[in-house]
Amino acid sequence: MHTAEQFKKDLIALGLRPGDSVMIHCSYKSLGGIEGGAKALFAALDELLGKEGTLILPALSYDYVNEKNPVFDLQQTPSCVGYLPEYFRKEVDGVIRSMHATHSCCLKGKRAKELAEGHALDQTPVGIHSPISKLPLIDGKILILGSHPDHNTALHGVEEKGNAPYIFNPDKRITYILKDDTIEIKQQALRHDFKKADCYYDQKYARILDILSPEDYSFGKVLDADCYLMNAKAVWEKGVAKLKIDPYYFVDKIFY
Repeated sequence: MHTAEQFKKDLIALGLRPGDSVMIHCSYKSLGGIEGGAKALFAALDELLGKEGTLILPALSYDYVNEKNPVFDLQQTPSCVGYLPEYFRKEVDGVIRSMHATHSCCLKGKRAKELAEGHALDQTPVGIHSPISKLPLIDGKILILGSHPDHNTALHGVEEKGNAPYIFNPDKRITYILKDDTIEIKQQALRHDFKKADCYYDQKYARILDILSPEDYSFGKVLDADCYLMNAKAVWEKGVAKLKIDPYYFVDKIFY
């Protein structure tokens, strides 16, 4: 088991700073264990980021909200992307959640409300109102904490902004109902659609590292885990620019 203090020291060595706004993808098991568990992990992040910082975890619910079950309840719909996002959503004081059927985020910190605001306006998974898509506008960061760099929801935002030709089927819209207490919003929206009639598109988002400059990201160990800390603005700008040259750069086409 590792201490929360060592966890903080490793994050600082990687480049995370007080006042940062950071989105995290984390494989909790890969860290190797922290004394005090998830509670200690989030307390350490809170201490490191301080009063000026903001923590964002994707609380994606695409496994639960779909054509057969089109209702998203802001308070009740669980996340389907691992232990830490769900712990953050349910157990950490001061966390708010953005309103989106399949790609909501949970946030805590100074800019949480600002980043979450308006997310219900998006009719795509990671549109311009997503807290994730707002990261490059506020000099935010993306932390891949022990997870594989292919697992990076920010790249969906890059694909949407770069008009990647494979991500949507415009004929397959779903009518969702978004609920929170007395609020109810009905909307028609698109899901990402990587599976086609004769093939599917395998996501290769780690390729973003090949087009980032050394100053755009850092790599190192945080406890037992291999980790990446990326500049969100660089990810968006260089990712979108690459898609203009090669629209299929971030995927491999696999025929059935």
